Amino acid sequence: MPRNIAPRNIAPRKIVPNVVLRGNNVMRTITGLISGALCAATCMVPLFADSWPFGRGDSAGTGATKVELPEKLGLMWELKLGGIGFESTPIIADNTIFIGDPDGRFFAIDATTGQEKWRKEYETGFVASAAYIDSMIYIGDYDGVLRAMEAATGKEVWTFKAEMQIDASPTAYGDNLLVTSEDGTLYCVKRANGELVWKYETGDQLRCGASLAGDRTYLGGCDGKLHVVDVTQGKAIGEPIPLDGPTGSTPSVAGNNVFVPTHGGKLFAFDAETSKEAWQFFDPKLAQEFQNNVATADNLVVATSRNKHVFAIDATTGKVVWDIVLRKRADGSPVIAGDSVVVAAADGRLIVLDLKTGNENWLYEIKGGFIGSPAIADGKIVVASDKGTVFCFGADLR
Repeated sequence: MPRNIAPRNIAPRKIVPNVVLRGNNVMRTITGLISGALCAATCMVPLFADSWPFGRGDSAGTGATKVELPEKLGLMWELKLGGIGFESTPIIADNTIFIGDPDGRFFAIDATTGQEKWRKEYETGFVASAAYIDSMIYIGDYDGVLRAMEAATGKEVWTFKAEMQIDASPTAYGDNLLVTSEDGTLYCVKRANGELVWKYETGDQLRCGASLAGDRTYLGGCDGKLHVVDVTQGKAIGEPIPLDGPTGSTPSVAGNNVFVPTHGGKLFAFDAETSKEAWQFFDPKLAQEFQNNVATADNLVVATSRNKHVFAIDATTGKVVWDIVLRKRADGSPVIAGDSVVVAAADGRLIVLDLKTGNENWLYEIKGGFIGSPAIADGKIVVASDKGTVFCFGADLR
């Protein structure tokens, strides 16, 4: 893909109620179930090529999809929604983008046209990503309320109340939902009515999501430990595993490995079956503090740290494969699309890198910056800015 640096001020071709359309917004649909080893054994809800149903893509928290990006990318549309800006990652399903903001607004946006389908407004705020399962949307808020809404209409079906703020996307397991809260609890509730099934208490804040590997989940918490929980009954599997410090990152599960970054600047790999440490990575020049999640695919783990580095680590050995330095750090987590890595940086640069080499293949720059991560579906990149604008990038057919 050629390097394509877009100017900051581009005259729109056509205005459609608050939507700036650019280029040809007709995309080729990629069909079929993604059956790669990344999520086949761990995803309780299948990840299709035209969807990104959880904040980290799938129930395993890989932050990855097999969908390849178009050879030439361009801006399809942008939707300016204002407010104090977005902090969360959008999700995508049924050709619709779902995202909430700290102002308490929750939006459903047509993925092809960029026009609003519906919105809801609440006396709260959203920093967590939503989850889409079986035509329903599930989203947690500042006040610890988990809401179930009809995806087509936004009609609220039920609510469940945790004790404190919900920071991460819920996860699906069978007929149940798993959701974490800053009250230090992992809740399991019924998807049908929000009834509590069980809860697991860690004793300290949980800001990560619950990643799945079969019938167990992994939780990294502010207590500086990794909790392994049997999700069929809400019981711990063994003693919590000590880490070097607290973590707010959602663990990523790929193959037989669980990857956990920490605030202490270390990245741990554990065996998913035995929970034994496989390796740990620490390099003060690269790591420093991890405040986001890693993405993993093709035996590589891609991480961004507070010192502006983006780097890939061999998932088997824990050795650095490549390393690049950004102009400014990336607060959002990296995502992987086929053979590409997509990084949304705090300075408003959306960057596509080669997964194997780290070489920059494409760059787009906006006014403002990004706090949340991109979502990938149907050959499109969707990302929301801290200025309250949602962007959609796809095949540039001009």
